[in-house]
Amino acid sequence: MSTRLYLIRHSYAEEPSGKRDFERKLTLEGQSTVRSLGRHLINQKFNPDIILCSSSVRTTETAVNLVEELEMNEQVIDYKDVIYNASVREMLQVLNEIADAHKEVAIIGHNPTITYFGEFLTNSSIGNMEPSGVVTIKFEKLKWREVSQGTGIFEGYYHPNH
Repeated sequence: MSTRLYLIRHSYAEEPSGKRDFERKLTLEGQSTVRSLGRHLINQKFNPDIILCSSSVRTTETAVNLVEELEMNEQVIDYKDVIYNASVREMLQVLNEIADAHKEVAIIGHNPTITYFGEFLTNSSIGNMEPSGVVTIKFEKLKWREVSQGTGIFEGYYHPNH
């Protein structure tokens, strides 16, 4: 039995311009781009059991726009403060704590950690995930608590503007 992980970087956000980084909102382009991502994911049979999301404003808005586009229930989103400034180790801990019942999981987070985390899990070079980019990773015959460095299979990277 395989499981699948989608690592999603939040969409395009406004410049800091005097407000706290945590409070930055999506731009109109950001809202449009995450909606485009949602339309793409519908065609990919994207149907996560749970979406773990940083509690910052821009990631929250990314998650809400995405589930609206996918016509999913917002209750699928689980906001986690730790994802906001997480290290790769903290991201792994979040992933390892996921219940075995969840076979398809999405995490919405921030760069550079979201990119580094994808590279850590797959031993692949991803480069730089752009806002609204998604990396898909498959795990063969592993429970979430067994996932560690290099155990994932890189299935692809997608960005709506490419």
